[in-house]
Amino acid sequence: MNKTYKLDELYKVRDNFDNHEFDGFCITIDDFYENAEDIYEHITNRQYPMWKYNTESSTQNGVNYNDCRIVDTIGHPTRLYWNEHNRILDLCRRYFHKGDYEWSQLIEFNCFQTINVFDNKLQHYPHVDSPLDRPDNLSTLNFLVYLDKEEDGGTAVYDGEWITNDEDMSLLYPVEERFNLERVIPAKFNRAVIFPGNRMHGAYIENYHKYLDNWRFTQVTFYHPQGDFNGN
Repeated sequence: MNKTYKLDELYKVRDNFDNHEFDGFCITIDDFYENAEDIYEHITNRQYPMWKYNTESSTQNGVNYNDCRIVDTIGHPTRLYWNEHNRILDLCRRYFHKGDYEWSQLIEFNCFQTINVFDNKLQHYPHVDSPLDRPDNLSTLNFLVYLDKEEDGGTAVYDGEWITNDEDMSLLYPVEERFNLERVIPAKFNRAVIFPGNRMHGAYIENYHKYLDNWRFTQVTFYHPQGDFNGN
């Protein structure tokens, strides 16, 4: 087995986004990566560092579930890497902020596995990644790629007031007690979605049994609009 690889070639994006859809809130692009099966093998054949846990208290991470994050660092961005991100941002500009964006040069995956099966009334903590009062066209954009084979649930978007996030203690929250479910963006292997981070949202799992022996993988990137936030 070859132990070396080129990140920009492994994560090569499809040639065009002619297949994309926009429903007024979310951009969806299916068959996003050309080498999705190779990426899946790349992320399944490694160890997963734990993420969001509190060593000084009774955290549920590692007890009732495994919540981890893995990162590939783009140390020397190539022309291919920049060109592909610029193509993604050109698509974003059609529907959201028209100016420049900044993002971290990281390829990050949230990795989740069930240890004890939960009722699906318990879901990942609703949270925001941009100020709630910021309009969609100026919001930080959440870019996700679903890369597990279970294709269960997706990303839930909620209506409700922001609450303090205690994910380092417990990742899961009884969402029906405080929030109305507006929509679920459906997960599908190798599907990319882009939506404003100014809405309460969180990972949504319909059947926790599916992740007893398998992992849920979601790539996450944030595109931060630059400017004076007056639409310029």
